[in-house]
Amino acid sequence: MLCLAVTIGWFLYRASDDATEVLARDSLMEIMGRVGQATDRQLQAARGALLVVAPAVIKPAYGHDPGLFIPFPHDFAAIEERLWIADGLSREPTYVYFGAEDGSFIGLRRDIHNHYMFTRRDKENRSYLYSLEGPGAKLDPILNQNFDPRTRPWYIHAMERQQETWSPVYSDFRTKRLGITLSKPVYGPGRVPVGVVGSSIGLNRLSDFLAAQQFTHGEVVFIIEQNGNLVATSVDEPIHHFENDILVRHSASQSRSPMVRQAYAHLLDLLEKRELVPGQLLVTRLQGDASSIELAYRLHHDDAGLDWIEVSAVSRLGFLGSVTGGVYQTLLLGLVAVCMTFVLGFAILRWVLRDIRKLTLAAKSIGNGEPFVPLNIDRKDEIGQLAQSFQEMEHNLRTDRLTGVLNRDSFFAQIDFRCKRGNPGVPVQFALLFIDLDKFKEINDQFGHDEGDRVLMAAAVHLQHALRKDDAVARFGGDEFVIYLDGVADEDVAKSIAEKVRHCLNQPIAGRDGVSLSIDASIGVALFPRDGLDMETLMRVADARMFDQKRIHRILSPQDPARAHPKSQSIADA
Repeated sequence: MLCLAVTIGWFLYRASDDATEVLARDSLMEIMGRVGQATDRQLQAARGALLVVAPAVIKPAYGHDPGLFIPFPHDFAAIEERLWIADGLSREPTYVYFGAEDGSFIGLRRDIHNHYMFTRRDKENRSYLYSLEGPGAKLDPILNQNFDPRTRPWYIHAMERQQETWSPVYSDFRTKRLGITLSKPVYGPGRVPVGVVGSSIGLNRLSDFLAAQQFTHGEVVFIIEQNGNLVATSVDEPIHHFENDILVRHSASQSRSPMVRQAYAHLLDLLEKRELVPGQLLVTRLQGDASSIELAYRLHHDDAGLDWIEVSAVSRLGFLGSVTGGVYQTLLLGLVAVCMTFVLGFAILRWVLRDIRKLTLAAKSIGNGEPFVPLNIDRKDEIGQLAQSFQEMEHNLRTDRLTGVLNRDSFFAQIDFRCKRGNPGVPVQFALLFIDLDKFKEINDQFGHDEGDRVLMAAAVHLQHALRKDDAVARFGGDEFVIYLDGVADEDVAKSIAEKVRHCLNQPIAGRDGVSLSIDASIGVALFPRDGLDMETLMRVADARMFDQKRIHRILSPQDPARAHPKSQSIADA
């Protein structure tokens, strides 16, 4: 009886330990996914502003044509117009500006209250700072400045590198908060350099985002530079201060959080043995620690010179508490059952291990990218609550929150799992459809984001209804979707399915106040293994073919964006 009781306890401990480890690592992966998306959004705000003010060379999809070069204007009125357009594309406070080789300067800054600061400096070194409410509003002079853009680090670094360049992290002279600038040189006719365009963003938004996350198991997340200086952290602590008006950055080794310090020390040991691969998530455990801290690292690399390391750490004890309650209760029942009869005790043992093993196997299947199998655990105790929480976590981890279809990471993981199951006798064959919704931007601009969200949700429903059981659909980002067609190896078949999908998306969508909305779609097709042996290549091929379709649609069906939805417009006017 004693041996049986020990055996029960040992099996329960192993099952709960396995489930705790997998749940902790899955939580890390979900957190790192959110952190990566937040970092991308923050940095893309600066890059998007630069693309509006100084468009890149437009290159063709195929061939060796150097592309179309768009000269930068010399007229400050034209530059000012681009600055206003760039500002209108971002919800965040922005600062975009241009410094010319002759020393003239123009800049537009928007604060959190949607008030604007407008700066101009002519080539005679006269600088003026104005306040205004919006485009075309009256300029209220504030002060004159002694400012030469050619002496600023963002100007000097961009001219030296002759490409997009991130500045070092600095402190904004007004707000005393950390910021960073992306700048690039611009050229006039004949590719003669005329100056530098810059876009500055504040980094406090990253820390605010991390601090606002609801971490229920004591997780900590932080972002550092290669030298260990903190860029953002979920810990409520300052990451910089000033000594005699000189900025002093704080290192992760100086954090108030012991977990942050331990994670950074472990990272330093790790970097002595290996290099981090940009974009690759590395999950490991802090060896020799009694609390068994699980760690995740990822290098966020940018060709413009930015190398940040995203770090997440969680103690397994936070997850163990949610598992051990049910385990201890079940163990007590097992001991009572053993005292009554051997047979009844063995039956209880199997009943207990069944559900815990289901949780363990389901957690491991998620980690391997396998399709999730319903747990079918109908219990009212802690294990039932854990199973319900697990299913909710799995749904949030794998699906897009708005449309309910798969998200990008889950979509790629499932395709990778299916590819691994293939063998020479039964080769893996499938097709990818890359879908971009036409007319969606017009709907978003004309009717607002709520109607845009309604269109995205309706499009996701149409796509799901158009697919077979073994196919899959995911939201790739914005108004882009991607479809996996299982077993489709023929290009004509794939194109036929793509046309069917496009027809489904053409169905009218009921909008607000009886308005009928309509969209179209441009769809690119890629076949595995004909067009590529990895997802990156297949997505690139499908994306290029999608853009070819979009150009054809624009040529065959040119129309004024204001008339993209004639039915909707007539109903609204009525």
